[in-house]
Amino acid sequence: MIISVVKEVKKGEARVGMTPENAQILTCNGQTVLVERDAGLGSGFSNEEYLEAGAKIVTKEEAWDAELVVKVKEPQQEEYAFFKKNQIIWGFLHLAASKPCVMAMMEAGTTAIAGETISNDGVLTLLKPMSAIAGRRAVFMGAYYLEKQHGGEGILLPGIDGISAGEVVILGGGNAALNAADMSIGIGCNVTILELNPERVEYLKTRYDGKSVQVLPSTTENLEREIKKADLFISTILIPGAKPPKIVKEYMVKTMKPGSVIVDIAIDQGGTVETIDHYTTHDNPVFIKHDILHYAVPNMPGATPRTATMALAKGNIPYLVDIAKKGLNQAIAESDALSSGINIYQGEITFESLGETLDLPFKRVEKVL
Repeated sequence: MIISVVKEVKKGEARVGMTPENAQILTCNGQTVLVERDAGLGSGFSNEEYLEAGAKIVTKEEAWDAELVVKVKEPQQEEYAFFKKNQIIWGFLHLAASKPCVMAMMEAGTTAIAGETISNDGVLTLLKPMSAIAGRRAVFMGAYYLEKQHGGEGILLPGIDGISAGEVVILGGGNAALNAADMSIGIGCNVTILELNPERVEYLKTRYDGKSVQVLPSTTENLEREIKKADLFISTILIPGAKPPKIVKEYMVKTMKPGSVIVDIAIDQGGTVETIDHYTTHDNPVFIKHDILHYAVPNMPGATPRTATMALAKGNIPYLVDIAKKGLNQAIAESDALSSGINIYQGEITFESLGETLDLPFKRVEKVL
């Protein structure tokens, strides 16, 4: 199989879909690996390292002509023209937030495998390390923008001896939330977690027993009360393959302390905060609305591309080898996890949440194979 790695064109995105080590694993398995020139530079991987791993350095057009195209983020509009029939595109695609991309893939007859929906025994295995990075960075970014020179309320989030630490409120209790909570606790903050699932609530209470963490059911009443206290509010809600509802209403944001900070980790899938009506970028990451700083960067792990690339590449490689050796259809048939990543198969939507979100017809993947 001819497998390629394309250079990301999304603003502020320096990750790459495959490390030289991954390229070597695939070439040793008899596959042809093409790498777009300079695709790995942002993550610290040179063209020479890919050549030494057995890959070929090619142009953008040559890379996009491969059978399997490995990306990090969703294709941008300028890349839609490269889509073709029977081509497989792999990456964190977040298609529910990009109907034009979905329509272009459907028209071309392309297959889309979204890493963020790949689930193994209920665990989003490929998304997990990216969520961990985003959760930890959310605390760093919150602490940074709470400083007065950045427009914040002028507090040191961890506090100091004799001065209380700030209040961190986290919406959701998944992996990103755990990492945000652990970072916040580690620097001495007071933490509140709002979680909908009763079983998860009990797990969180046990996990953080004896620590400065309050775990509450995620109800409108609790959210209204706790968001008023927040110096840093972090939303972590992600529904695989679908846009989440706008849980955090504008009237709630208006009750927050002037100069407090909102970080919406899952903004690349639409986010949950009503006052976030547009994405931001790493070079211009916040905007102010109702005196509240909103951080809405959709590719948070892209700020630490070296760490993030190594983590995502480690998760990607078993699936890429499987597809290359067996062919996509057999690999899907033998792996429920891989099957869960198929969002579009040869132009037909196969992920129910994606079809429902975009109001487009869908068929289950086993019906189109």
